[in-house]
Amino acid sequence: MKKQSKTTTATREKLFRAFWDLYQKKRIEDITIKEIVTNAGYHRSTFYEYFVDIYDVLNQLEEALLENIKMNVLDKLDDVLNDDLVEKIATVYDAKGEYISVLLGENGDPLFLNKIKAVMLPILTDTFGLPPNDLKTSYILEFATSGIFAVITLWYKNGKNLPSQELAGLVRSMLMGGVFPMIQKYSDRSIGILE
Repeated sequence: MKKQSKTTTATREKLFRAFWDLYQKKRIEDITIKEIVTNAGYHRSTFYEYFVDIYDVLNQLEEALLENIKMNVLDKLDDVLNDDLVEKIATVYDAKGEYISVLLGENGDPLFLNKIKAVMLPILTDTFGLPPNDLKTSYILEFATSGIFAVITLWYKNGKNLPSQELAGLVRSMLMGGVFPMIQKYSDRSIGILE
């Protein structure tokens, strides 16, 4: 693999940052290459040395995030019983939450969660010893991963208003014991769902 020079890496990062500054405020359809290069301080031709178009910038950014998730969460699942999956995902959010929360948010890429799941599901299936290509396995993991990412995205959007350990415990309790027992636990009245 060809090693990139420091200048090349710095230029790419400045273009990513300029794109990202715009993407946090605007839909991708409303961003222009001119805005990106102006904000980064480069000429239009420099943009095309690194990217095909604006969607390529987003795709490369997402691929880097997916690789980060794979390296920091999924490749370390061997000790999943000793080290909590939810805490690992929360750790990735601590490091990359600015990007993940926007991409999973209202104005983000609606396909990004599917990309995360496509990376995660085969590894989770194998780690937990679930039968691959099984209908029930796909429903179980869809429920769990969607729930985890939805809760952590909300947590990040709310300014991480709970300590990460407390959030991880809450999510773990919902995954292990179900949502209804948690509703019962925090409700100020008796709820007939469980009776």
